Amino acid sequence: MKTLLVPVDFSESTKLLVEKAAAIAGELGGRIVLLHVTEPMASYVPVGASMDVLTPTPPATEVIDVSVLQERIDAFVSDLRARGLQADGKAISGLAVDDILDQAAVEKADYIVLGSHGHGALFHLFSGSVVTGVLKRAICPVIVVPVRRQS
Repeated sequence: MKTLLVPVDFSESTKLLVEKAAAIAGELGGRIVLLHVTEPMASYVPVGASMDVLTPTPPATEVIDVSVLQERIDAFVSDLRARGLQADGKAISGLAVDDILDQAAVEKADYIVLGSHGHGALFHLFSGSVVTGVLKRAICPVIVVPVRRQS
């Protein structure tokens, strides 16, 4: 049985990505593992700082409630299971690219199925891209699903 790791961000395109992953899993007789990674906010950024001085811990006033996110994942998992698919899911806090790759190893994923929002080059210059980071470092095939809404 093939395992598909499907990172989701709960944007409006998440449902479309899960549908595409379900179709792939149905064709392969595969298992879906949904994953949501919440990246913590930097607690202090001095003016003129480089990326190496950022602290990846959230301020005490912005504690991330992963259990609420887990409930959202569980709703998708329940829907997939009701349709006869094998599915699991988890919500964690960490660094998106690193944790996606770590979970791919833990779950022994045969594929990582990612959604691409289709942001432009300027967006990626300033923010980077989870898809790009995963593609550069993944050791299993990565399926990129365009999830932009048609105009």
